[in-house]
Amino acid sequence: MKKLALLLTAFLLAGCTSTPATKKVNKPAVKKETKTKETKDTTITISATGDVTLGKGATASYSTSMIPYYKQYGPAYFFKNVKDTFTKDDYTLVNFEGTLTNSNSLVTKTFNFKADKDYIKIIQDGGVDAVSFANNHAYDYGKEGYDDTINTFKENKMPYASYDAVSLVEVKGKKIGNIGVDFSGLNQTKFNKSKAYIDKGIKKLKKDGADLIIVSQHGGIERQYTVEQMQKDLAHYAIDQGANLVIGHHPHVVQGVEKYKNAYIAYSLGNFCFGGNQNPADKDTMIFQQSFTFKNDKLEHNDNIKIIPASISSVTNRNNYQPTIAEGTTKKRIINKVNQSSSVFKIAFNEDGTLKK
Repeated sequence: MKKLALLLTAFLLAGCTSTPATKKVNKPAVKKETKTKETKDTTITISATGDVTLGKGATASYSTSMIPYYKQYGPAYFFKNVKDTFTKDDYTLVNFEGTLTNSNSLVTKTFNFKADKDYIKIIQDGGVDAVSFANNHAYDYGKEGYDDTINTFKENKMPYASYDAVSLVEVKGKKIGNIGVDFSGLNQTKFNKSKAYIDKGIKKLKKDGADLIIVSQHGGIERQYTVEQMQKDLAHYAIDQGANLVIGHHPHVVQGVEKYKNAYIAYSLGNFCFGGNQNPADKDTMIFQQSFTFKNDKLEHNDNIKIIPASISSVTNRNNYQPTIAEGTTKKRIINKVNQSSSVFKIAFNEDGTLKK
């Protein structure tokens, strides 16, 4: 009887601890997350100017030249009013027109420009990242003057492009190449040589991994606001070969802007920091800017260009060799001038310097 009672108790206990039936719950299906490839954008803003001529001409007056300004105020004086623009961009390119030499062996010509070698501090302090050095004043003091200038660039780690010598500068992980050529005087022999330099230079830069290629061309007619056919032909040739931007100088005045295929051409940016004339009649100049964008390392075509009107002097009655951003009516007048020259190319700029679209 005791045994039966124990068995019954065990049975009842077993019944109390049995597992109840579970209710099936339908869970919502979980969507697989599709990973979208993260795009990497890199934007590089390039600024370019026209002629930077340091020191003075061989026959120019000393008292009204750039030299007393340099001695009194130092190298920082000259780019003081534009340095902010050049330090905010990613790459600033100028046309270096003249020599840095102590040579007195000048060649026979109307104008010979030179400055002491320490004048390179002007462009270094001013935020310049590279120079084009292919123009009608590169050999003002013969091969000695040319070599002295090149050696000064090298000693001061200033990238330069000069005829068959190209420069390559890395910015934000992208390589910017520059080629400098000269066909001043609309000289056919120089023009043909320039084409050869461009062809060879672009091939070399591409081989060296250039992501952007700028061609600086020195040619046209001095003090003329219209663009000559030879300027167009060389600029178009450069773009056909693979240049992404063409910057022009030599006329000493501003000329128009053209879009050819997917690249822009600024045919003449005028003078800039110009020690070659102590009081030119036309002091207008401009800084040309373009922002290039890479998406996943591929360059995208865009129209993100801008002109910044300026004067080669901060005063109107003479050249004090201090380029200054233009404002108000002066700014508007310079933009209208550029628009007039650009109208043949169906290009125009707004009052703030941005491209009309």
